[in-house]
Amino acid sequence: QTITFGVSGMLYRNGLIMYDHQTESLWSHIMGQSIAGDFDGTQLELIAALQTDWASWKERHPNTLVINPGFFGRDGYEGYYLRPSAGVLGRATTPDVDLGAKEFVIGVRLAGEVKAYPFRALNQQPVVNDVVGEVPIVVFFDKGSAVGAVFSSELDDGTFLTFEPSDELEMAVDIETQSEWDIFTGIAVSGPLQGTQLAQIPITYSFWFGWADYHPDTMVYAFEE
Repeated sequence: QTITFGVSGMLYRNGLIMYDHQTESLWSHIMGQSIAGDFDGTQLELIAALQTDWASWKERHPNTLVINPGFFGRDGYEGYYLRPSAGVLGRATTPDVDLGAKEFVIGVRLAGEVKAYPFRALNQQPVVNDVVGEVPIVVFFDKGSAVGAVFSSELDDGTFLTFEPSDELEMAVDIETQSEWDIFTGIAVSGPLQGTQLAQIPITYSFWFGWADYHPDTMVYAFEE
């Protein structure tokens, strides 16, 4: 069944709430899950995507179709981005985490575990080999464009790879074969594994307070020199 959505004008835990046109059930956009109505408890399939700046995207995909930004006029949230306040109801209480309410994080949900990767840490360590929900992953981050992507570090044949930054921009190298990988697509562009593609994992870009409000028990990655 295909359903279509609109904006309800309501908030839940400081997050936008959608409604579907077919049943008027309410849905959390952060969770992708219905929280009230006929579809209560239904989970939408999370699809991996890339949040990036227009220049970076257009360089890679010059024939992209885009909604005319002029249609929307001025960004009504411009002032909100600059204010330190967090949402209508304040922020989640996380005294043990030294993150500002509006610091950006990449959120990962795998096998019942959730973990946040602050941009602050990724700026210092743009390639992170980690495990979430017993799933081995690699987090790639490009400081220049503030673009991040997460991939499974296990290949289809069961091989596990470990990655490190490359001398080339927007590239990483696996230690095991010295193949070079595009950090945005997860495709090996040179080396013994050329043409191999890592499985991309859905992520959530969020302000810290937004992620913590929905995931109060989240783990937080900390960069250690």
